[in-house]
Formats: sequence, structure tokens, C-alpha cells
Amino acid sequence: MNKIILGHPYSGAFYGYISDQIGKEYSHTNSIGANTYYTTLYGKNYQRFIDSALMLSLIYDKIYLTPADNPWPESPTAQSRDFHPELGLHAEWSSYTSLFNDTHGHVQKYLSDYRIKHILSNVFRIPNSQQGMVLSSIIYELNLSRIHRCPIICSAGRKIIIEQLIEIDRPATHPITLNSDKIELISDYMNVTGLFLSPASLENLIHIKSEPEVRVYARSYLDMLEDYQASPTKSNQIALLDLARNAIEKEKISTLASGLFNWAGTLFRLIGCPLSPLSIAGSFASNWSADSAKWYALSGAIKKAESKAVLVRNIEDMRRNLSAEN
Repeated sequence: MNKIILGHPYSGAFYGYISDQIGKEYSHTNSIGANTYYTTLYGKNYQRFIDSALMLSLIYDKIYLTPADNPWPESPTAQSRDFHPELGLHAEWSSYTSLFNDTHGHVQKYLSDYRIKHILSNVFRIPNSQQGMVLSSIIYELNLSRIHRCPIICSAGRKIIIEQLIEIDRPATHPITLNSDKIELISDYMNVTGLFLSPASLENLIHIKSEPEVRVYARSYLDMLEDYQASPTKSNQIALLDLARNAIEKEKISTLASGLFNWAGTLFRLIGCPLSPLSIAGSFASNWSADSAKWYALSGAIKKAESKAVLVRNIEDMRRNLSAEN
């Protein structure tokens, strides 16, 4: 089962979409600019990232979010405020509350570092009252990545904060028994295209996600994405386009496909980071292992098509160009 952790700005966009769909004119997004919590949660430009967030929520079986004070969609099969089985959506307060409240003072430890303070205050201009919220969310997502062995998808801006947190924790992540004396950050650039899947509403998203055709396409797409990461060749790019072209003919996919999604971004990974018995109460970096410490800085673009015929033509044009280059 494939899993992803939605970090900012995609988490804010997804929460904002849910609030808009459920609350309508009373949505919490109306408080952006007036309420620092909701401004930080959603982001002032959250609507720019809704399409990508919905696309990701369809492609991945399980979605993990940092819990938030936000409306929660009803499930026809479960009475829960932090788990939605049809969406595969997890946002469990029980595992986040101690970090949010900084019960053990670990968030404050990072906030007291002048380098982190500079990044939050001067680079990203996050209000002092919300800096703890931002840091607790990042630490929580990184620990989710370790526990569930899945990547985080977020903006490139988060990479700056993550790298600085790793630098602060560096001594704790390198016991003297290790041969390596440093953590290395390596990256792989991706540039692939697949179908852009767009649900008509939150109700449609809940209904359509479990459709067999959608799940088959999603798993095939992610399998091919892994193939491309291992071998970023033109032939693997073409295979993704062929998958998109064939999927358009499927009834359920056809109702969702409204363009092309260009996944342009970077996969970051940490190497040389040991497993550690430390829990979430310790330094977060020392909880990571080399094969689970990774995140995407996504800058994907969406090209919408006016009709199925235009979409097919766009795919065939891209395939022809790639074949010529190959």
C-alpha cells in the first residue's frame, strides 16, 4: 500500500479545500489574514495548491497530515475526527498533542537556536506566535516518515528548515561507533508527466477514490515513477505517457482526467543516518534510517485540457517528441 505525508503547502491546501467544501461561506479560510493560526495553517495562497493536493490524495492510498483545528469530512463507515477510511486520510491528534503543546520542551529547544529563529522570522516571516506550530508540524512529519517509512511531499522552503534542524542535531546522530562522521544529503531531480485527475467535489473524491480503475492506475503510476527514479530514461518517461493514454479510455478515469500533471521536483534523501533507540522525545534526526528519510520538494505544473480529444493529442505530441529525442 503506497503512502505519503502531505507537508506545507499541500497540507494547508487540502485542509483549506475541506473547509471550503464543508463550511461554504462560513469556511475557516475566511479568517486568513485576520487569524494567525488559520493564516499559518492554510497559507495565504492555498488555492494555488489545491489541484496538486487533490491529485496526490487520489494517487496515494494513505495520506498523513499534521492534525489541525479544521472541519473533517464525514465517513459513511466510521465515526472519527482524525481518520477517514474511504479517503485513507490520517490526522491523529493522539500522537501529535505532546508536540503541539511542547510538553517536553523539544520544540522550544529548536526555537532558541538563533539559526532557526532567523529562518522563521527573517526568511519566512512567520509570526512569533506561530513558529512553534510550524516547527512542531515539521518534526511530527519527519517522525511520521520514519514510523511509516514513506516520504513527505512539501515545498522547497521546508528543505531549508529541515537542513538546519539536522545541522543542530548532528552530534546526536553520529555515535562514535559509526564509520561515517557525517550525514550527506543527496538529491535526484525528476521531470515526468502523468494524467491530472480532478474530482468534482469532496463528495466525489470520497466516492471515486476507492474505484478499482482509479486504484489500478494510481499504483501503476507510482510503480513507474519508482522505475524512473531508479533509471531516469526517456523510455521510462514514454512508459508513463503510454499509461496515461491507455487510462483515458477507462470510464472512471475518463471522468476525472482533465489535463496533464508534470511532476517536476527533487527527491531528497539522507544517507549515513543510523537507526537509534531514541523516541520522538529525542532528537528527530537520530530517529531516521537511510531508506526512510526522504522528502519531495515538488514544483509540479498542471496543464488542463478543454476536452478528451485535446488531452489525447497533447499526450501523443509529448510522446512523439520524447521518441524523437530518444
